[in-house]
Amino acid sequence: MRIYHELYQDLFVRCAKRDKHAFQQLYHHCSPMLYSIVLHIVKQKELAEDILQEAFLKIWHSAKLFRPEKDKAITWIITLTRNKTLDKLRSLKSQPQEIETAYEGIDFSTSSLQPYDNTQLNEEISSLMRCLGNLKTKQRECIVLAYYYGYTHTELAIKLDQLLRMVKTWLNRGQTKIQQALQQ
Repeated sequence: MRIYHELYQDLFVRCAKRDKHAFQQLYHHCSPMLYSIVLHIVKQKELAEDILQEAFLKIWHSAKLFRPEKDKAITWIITLTRNKTLDKLRSLKSQPQEIETAYEGIDFSTSSLQPYDNTQLNEEISSLMRCLGNLKTKQRECIVLAYYYGYTHTELAIKLDQLLRMVKTWLNRGQTKIQQALQQ
């Protein structure tokens, strides 16, 4: 499990030093998983491929900001890719799916994303999906809409027809439960 974290950390630190070979290796190791994430969000192969290329350019240019003593490389890479995807969707003025179908295709008991066979990353994704599946419905809705589809707290409150403080409470409690479960 730790081997992949160390590999990604090492490659990303080397990318920050402008090591093109390390960047190629990082692309080789991470692109299938990142493509799966982007494709799941945008649901269009060609658009997902374009976004993935843009995301890797952003990863390359942002690598110098990475702090290996504080951050995990894979978390950083996934976050940059997710944010790039959401930015692209916003620029295209795409509308996210309705709440009822927003996470309909996601199997929360096991990961439906299988970019690698039996890797650390697959185990982490499976763990996260199980954690999401164990949350209360409103907590899960808030987390999926906020982190997967990019809804702001205010947009969530409007969408769910709830007070802003209630939405923030659901998000906070859901995040806390996920963090506690993943640390075990």
